[in-house]
Amino acid sequence: MAREILGVDRPEVLEDAVRLGAIDRPSTLKEVREADLVVLAAPISRIRELLRKLSPTRALITDVASTKTGIVREAEQRGLRFVGGHPMAGSQLSGVTNARPDLFRGARYFLTPTENTDPEAYREVSHFVQRLGAIPTAVAPEKHDLLMATLSHLPHLMAAALLKVASDISPEALSFAGPAFRDLTRVGSSNPSLWADILAENAPALGEALGAFAGAMAQLGSEIQDRESMEHRFREARKAYEALGGILVDKRGESAELAVPVENRPGVLAEVTTLLGSNSINILDLYVRHSNTERAALVLTLNSEDARKAQSLLHEAGFRAELES
Repeated sequence: MAREILGVDRPEVLEDAVRLGAIDRPSTLKEVREADLVVLAAPISRIRELLRKLSPTRALITDVASTKTGIVREAEQRGLRFVGGHPMAGSQLSGVTNARPDLFRGARYFLTPTENTDPEAYREVSHFVQRLGAIPTAVAPEKHDLLMATLSHLPHLMAAALLKVASDISPEALSFAGPAFRDLTRVGSSNPSLWADILAENAPALGEALGAFAGAMAQLGSEIQDRESMEHRFREARKAYEALGGILVDKRGESAELAVPVENRPGVLAEVTTLLGSNSINILDLYVRHSNTERAALVLTLNSEDARKAQSLLHEAGFRAELES
C-alpha cells in the first residue's frame, strides 16, 4: 500500500506545499492521529498544545523544535509514543517555499530519548532521520538545551547586540561592514517572532550560557593590552575552531559566494536576480557590499553547482562576476 505524506497548516501554506511536492494532500489533526509517523514543525510554544490535541493516539510522534526539555516532559505526561528531535540544518529563511530536498543531507540531527522512551520508537525515528540523509545523535533533553543555548541561541543574541552597537555608534556604520561582521551577524535577520519564542522557552539554559559568556568577555577585556595573553587566547580559539570538524558536520563546498560589482542605480538588483531566476538559479542569500556612494558589489550565495553557470550568464549580460574563496 502506497504511503501518503499529509500536511496540516494554514490553507495558503498547504497550497504551496502541494504545488512544490512537499506533501501529497492537506489533512487535519483528527486524521493524522491515525498516521504512522507525525512530525511536528511548529513554533515551540505551539508544540505542547499540539501534543495535547493529538492525545490520545498510537501514532509515533517526533518534532523539530530547538528546545527539548519542556516538550519531552509534556509528551511523557500524555503517555505518547514520542522521540524528541532537532535537525541542525536550515538558514534564516523560513517557510515551505525555502525548503530543499537536500536540506538534511550530512547534517547532525539530535534525538532526545529518556529512560522512558520506547526503544522501538527510537529506532524508527532514527531510521527516518537516516533516510533524510542526516546523522542521528542521541543526547539527553537537558544537555541538548544547554548545547543549543551555547551553539545557537547565544549567537543569535550576540548578533542582535552587535547590530545595535554598530547602529548606535553611527547610522552609516552598517553600510561599511565587511564579510567578517556580516558573517557574525547574519542570523540577526532571522524570524523575530520565532526567535522570541525559542529564547523564552530556553531561558534557564540560556541564562547559564549568558553568564559564562559574560565572564569570558570580562576576562578578555581585562587582558586586551597584554599582547602575549591575547595571542594565547586566539591560539586557543583557533584550536577550538579547527576541532569543529570533528564535532559538527562540515558542509563547506555546498555553496559559493559570487561577487558582482555594480553601479549604484535603480533596477540593478532586479536585473541580476531576474537573470538568474529566469535561468532556474536559486539565490540562497545576498547582501550589498558598499565601496562608495556610486559603486557597490552584490554578493550572492549560490549552490556550488550553479555558481559557474551564474558567472557565465552575468558575464554575457555585461556584468563582472568573481567567485570568492
